[in-house]
Amino acid sequence: MINVNQQALLELLKASLFGAEPRFPEGVDWDAVLQEAKDQTVVGLAAPAVPKEEADKWRIPAAQNKMRFFQILDEQTNLLKLFHDAGIPLVILKGFAAAQYYPVPMQRTMGDIDFVVPTDRIEEANQLMTDNGYAFSHKTDRHYDYSKNETVFELHCRYCEENWDFEHLIAEGISQAVSCELYGKDFPVLPTEINGLVLLDHIRSHLYGGLGIRQIIDWMMYVHAHLDDKMWTECFAALAREPGLETLATTITKMCKLWFGLLDEITWCDNADEQTAMQLMELVFDYGNFGKKRLHEGNPVENISTDVSRYGLFRYLQMTGESTWKAYQKHRFLKPFAWLYQIFRFAKSGIVALFSGEKDKVDTSQAKEKYNLYQKLGINYYQDK
Repeated sequence: MINVNQQALLELLKASLFGAEPRFPEGVDWDAVLQEAKDQTVVGLAAPAVPKEEADKWRIPAAQNKMRFFQILDEQTNLLKLFHDAGIPLVILKGFAAAQYYPVPMQRTMGDIDFVVPTDRIEEANQLMTDNGYAFSHKTDRHYDYSKNETVFELHCRYCEENWDFEHLIAEGISQAVSCELYGKDFPVLPTEINGLVLLDHIRSHLYGGLGIRQIIDWMMYVHAHLDDKMWTECFAALAREPGLETLATTITKMCKLWFGLLDEITWCDNADEQTAMQLMELVFDYGNFGKKRLHEGNPVENISTDVSRYGLFRYLQMTGESTWKAYQKHRFLKPFAWLYQIFRFAKSGIVALFSGEKDKVDTSQAKEKYNLYQKLGINYYQDK
């Protein structure tokens, strides 16, 4: 269940986003509310509605949030000029492409800068960044990570995961990019419908490791700005259905109406299951943004159990082996043995022994609950579509 401090945070957010008069429950611990806002990365958004007698504690983190917003906006502007001068098209994903829908964009907490370029320009883009002082740090199947001036840049060669593929829409969107402006800075974003689909899929991707309030609000403000009943029926429902995200869209949006203040005029989500929406809400408060509230707990049984249910045992071992085995990362011919390496790694660290005892039974039960929630939302990797 949602506790009084979490209720207070929701009241702050509704006041900030929709101008609602906050109704705080009795017995609020405002220090705990501030910590929850930090865990959910919504301090800047909630701060303006905090009671005056508590406002001093929020002032510094809110100011830091604002400073970081403009620092990252400047870094994004520098990146755009570099790519424009080189003739390489790109579009901004998430981040500022989501902030445009907020009543006060600078209140949104910023992380890294995600952007995507056409597939046939990825090598040029990598070389351009390397030649201009961006330090390469990591590569996945979908993006290259760079850093500069304390800012992380994710250069996407593709956006979508294999089982949630709408990459053809991303490719079309790059060629049909539209210009957005915030605080005098212009930047290209995907067309409205495709941008919304990215924000919805962003929620899906974070459900496994730690969905936070920030991703939910990104989606909610997009819905508030564009996704009325007419647009949902005539356009967006079919877009969401194709990669299997329709149930997630209706459930998340109903959750926004129930707890985040989304207006009643949005009715296309009303038939979504309220119990599933409640499970989602509890999951959000249980984990925090990127699972921040669980990081200190080190809960390997729940995490492993959930991932094994999600991927299957062999694929889970193979994936984790590929990500942790340094020898494989240097010598790709070792790929067939990555699963075996992971078994030895677990054995050496004693992970197998963790699956005993009452606490671990609880962890495994929680993993099963998460797996069942994913099933209800239609977002398990190996379900029939």
